[in-house]
Amino acid sequence: MNAHRPGRACRLCGQARLKLHFALDRRVYWRCRSCGLVQMFPVPEKLSGGDDYTGYDLEKQRKCVQLFFVPRYQHALRLIQAHGTGGRLLDVGCGTGEFLGEAEAAGFSVFGVEPSETAYSIARQRHAVVRGELKDISLKEGSFDVATLWSVLEHVPDPFPFLEKVRLVLKKEGLLALRVPSARGLLAVLALWLYRASAGLVRRPLEVIYQLDWHYKHFFLYDRENLGLLLGKCGFKILAVEEDAGFDLRSLDFRMDYLPRSGGARILFMAALLVILQLSSFLGRRDELVVLARKSG
Repeated sequence: MNAHRPGRACRLCGQARLKLHFALDRRVYWRCRSCGLVQMFPVPEKLSGGDDYTGYDLEKQRKCVQLFFVPRYQHALRLIQAHGTGGRLLDVGCGTGEFLGEAEAAGFSVFGVEPSETAYSIARQRHAVVRGELKDISLKEGSFDVATLWSVLEHVPDPFPFLEKVRLVLKKEGLLALRVPSARGLLAVLALWLYRASAGLVRRPLEVIYQLDWHYKHFFLYDRENLGLLLGKCGFKILAVEEDAGFDLRSLDFRMDYLPRSGGARILFMAALLVILQLSSFLGRRDELVVLARKSG
């Protein structure tokens, strides 16, 4: 396979400057040398049926959410409220509904969208949630003050019509808050280095980071600049960008699927990940981006 594909244009900036990033079996990722966007090509024309919550230890997930995600949800809500007044909130990819609960406690009227039958069946017991893909769900234009996408946008195979739908359902000057993995995060960079240095033998870290064994894989990996370019093209003006860690000591057992199962190797691996966590913070290369933007135009 050629390392360069000059005849194929980047789906974000339109430049025909794609370079092979990595390939695992038939899953091939290219990096645009103009805007830096990492993108899967080809993207499956039709996603096969599946439920990404199948096989989850839901009790372990619940504990991880309470210890790790809820403080982040609360911080995000404070950031949203610093730029808005509350109102109706749409959470796309709401999972089992924990963020909806925090948003409701903060005074928002909440509504969720979730494609997973497993997650939907849990979330709907406490909140107004509809099952399905955002593109297939009828929502009144201009009916929400805030839309949130927590670890969603990287799973969307075509972000332009998706973000246009989000923009349409927001009120004038409505807010969009999202979280995505960062292509410049130290963990993603080291995973790619390990894969290349081992001539493709050490592949599990990349598989986990790009969630290649999931129904909704990471079709894109963004950085601060090209995410700003995407949002600008879709009619949003960025208000704030923060870097954040995608894991901590309490969430390692749930978040890091490539940890050894037991023994001294597991302890050493966890210690190495915690060193990476500290180093990424020191270097300004944390593995996730949190963005707040306002509908414009």
